[in-house]
Amino acid sequence: MTTAVIAAGLFRDFGRRFSSAITPLELAARSTALRGSSVFIATAGGSNADIIGALRVAATSEAAHVLALCAKVGSRLAHESSRFSNVSIEEFESPSPRDGFLATNSLLASAVLLTRAFAVAHDTSVTLPKQLHRLVGARRWQTFANSLAKKASDLWHRETVIVLYGPTAQAAAVDLESKLTEAALSNVWTADYRHFAHGRHHWLAKRRSTSSVIAFVSSGDRDIAQRTLAHIPKDVPRLIVELPDGPLATLAALANVFPIIHSAGLARGIDPGRPGVPSFGRHIYRLNAFGRTARQTSPLPPLETAAIERKSEESVSHLDIQGGLHDWRTAYANVVGRITKARYSAIVFDYDGTLCDPLERHVGLRPKVIEHLRRLVKSGVSIGVATGRGKSVRPVLRKAIPKKYWPQVIIGYHNGGQIGTLLEDGCPDDTASFSESLSPILSALQANSRLSEIATVEGKLKQITVITNSPSLAEECWHLITHVVHLTPTAAIKVVRSSHSCDVLPADVTKLSVIRALSDREDGSDVLAIGDMGRWPGNDHELLSHSHSLSVGQVSPDRDACWNLASPGVHGVQATLELLSRIKLSTKGRVRLVLQHTLKRGRM
Repeated sequence: MTTAVIAAGLFRDFGRRFSSAITPLELAARSTALRGSSVFIATAGGSNADIIGALRVAATSEAAHVLALCAKVGSRLAHESSRFSNVSIEEFESPSPRDGFLATNSLLASAVLLTRAFAVAHDTSVTLPKQLHRLVGARRWQTFANSLAKKASDLWHRETVIVLYGPTAQAAAVDLESKLTEAALSNVWTADYRHFAHGRHHWLAKRRSTSSVIAFVSSGDRDIAQRTLAHIPKDVPRLIVELPDGPLATLAALANVFPIIHSAGLARGIDPGRPGVPSFGRHIYRLNAFGRTARQTSPLPPLETAAIERKSEESVSHLDIQGGLHDWRTAYANVVGRITKARYSAIVFDYDGTLCDPLERHVGLRPKVIEHLRRLVKSGVSIGVATGRGKSVRPVLRKAIPKKYWPQVIIGYHNGGQIGTLLEDGCPDDTASFSESLSPILSALQANSRLSEIATVEGKLKQITVITNSPSLAEECWHLITHVVHLTPTAAIKVVRSSHSCDVLPADVTKLSVIRALSDREDGSDVLAIGDMGRWPGNDHELLSHSHSLSVGQVSPDRDACWNLASPGVHGVQATLELLSRIKLSTKGRVRLVLQHTLKRGRM
């Protein structure tokens, strides 16, 4: 929980977004609100039932991304995370000794890694000292720890410890409460300075003789801290913990907790690292609080539940209460019926995020993807690839598909701006002149000083591509581009986004051109389209407006197209592979999609 509080604080301070630290049980209770959110999971060993359950709930509740940090390599959590494409895990082996009961070493290691990671991600200079004693401004750690433990010794003559803090020391307060309680060292409660002001001070009026105070004080809250402490009766023992300025204050506050806990352990005659665990405690710890999730207990099949909730952005139970579930089930049934009854002579794929994972875009296609593409072309099916990329995609596809099948593969380069078969070396034509309609916008974008600082702007043929220097700058980049575009007089254009870039295009350039080219070549036969950025301004929103289209990521609000029918927690390339595994040969040159989506009749 302490690591979660630290991560939430870093996200707020660096990312300037709201973030909250919650327990696994709270996360399960809020599963319907997780859709589209980012979830961070912290664990020392990655093996307990609560953390495994939390990861499953977050993944299957369609969180946009789940990141787990585990202080052990090869954990159960890592194995579980491999099931879901919206989950990634970072494992590490701490250089410090093995944890005791309170997981002190892995906690400090996780806090350091998170601080460094946020600083790098947001291009902020944060220099961490190489020794722990320098973090707290001391010459030697043992001297500092002994001095602090001695100062804290008077606290333990009282039954209750009140921990006061400001925002910088919230994580330290949480950790202090956790350690004092879990090791049975003291009765303790925490409050920030203004929470304390709203009635909690009354505890001292009635329990003054049995209470003591620990106060964390940093530069940001020094004034309110000093004025608050001045009013606390002088006969109440207190320990004031002074913290350094800047982003390292949270880590310094955490480091101060360790000598305080050591002092409490000495006073109580309890080793905080090995306090002894009763048998009833072990039984409680092993209880499974994560039974079946709300989706698993839905009367609808899991795949139907997931598809409707992705499209409606509501839970099926809420839709039922509102009276709209029947209409959604009808729309779902119509789409599944249309998609599965068709016999396809061609399939058009988006590239990045659909065939190729964004994190693997410089590596190439996964072997399983290559295997399915080869199976399709050998069956006589034509393949289309509609991509925002230029010729960089051609050698990857040529390596994946045998040469004799290259004429069966059509590529729409630069979002459909130029179309040619995989056999053609001259497409895209890099010698062609740049689009006149985009020239004023390219000049305006390149002249924007802020955009030049945070992104690379490049114009080719019928497309301007803008790639940010850091994912954390993506939103700012998007707003700058659209601002410049709308201030620049020019012919009709549009701006779209992919998983890694923003593209400015003439209005007549569209990925639908690939579908039209294949449809004309296949005498009007059905063409299936698969992409991941189906909601505007995603660069697949036009491609997936096609009547026979499926998304492996974002869906549009259109109930007649662009549904995501993948399993809960499965997105991107993993979802593409799931769909490809369901494609069966119908007749020579024709395939069909066999879905496991069964429909239950009746009302919830």
